[in-house]
Amino acid sequence: MTQAKITAPLGYKCAPDGHTIVTYPAGMVVTGQVAEWALADHKAARMFDPRTETKVTGPSETKTRGKRK
Repeated sequence: MTQAKITAPLGYKCAPDGHTIVTYPAGMVVTGQVAEWALADHKAARMFDPRTETKVTGPSETKTRGKRK
């Protein structure tokens, strides 16, 4: 899920429900479609959330047989 912090000094106005305009003040963290719109309008900065990043896994261990005599 996309997260963004509103950086416009006067805030950001949009209508996420399609009929009512909502004003988000500067410094507020928004998510979802509102974050996408604010980023597209250059009114917000993308926030990095390490919990949503994929986990990096190392190579699986391989077992080796002992020497045959």
